Amino acid sequence: MPEIKTRRKMGWIAIGFHWTMMICTVGLWTPFYLAARRRRVTVTYIPDGYHGPVPGQQ
Repeated sequence: MPEIKTRRKMGWIAIGFHWTMMICTVGLWTPFYLAARRRRVTVTYIPDGYHGPVPGQQ
């Protein structure tokens, strides 16, 4: 079954906070940053044989 992965962008405040925490904690905050990025991925599964409009494509 084909899938579409859509990534929503993080806001500038969230990016700034995460990078500040990574620098201040000497990289110990990195797993939290990566988890926040992973949570922002939406996976849409397209059934086989579907020929209608595909969501998320522009």
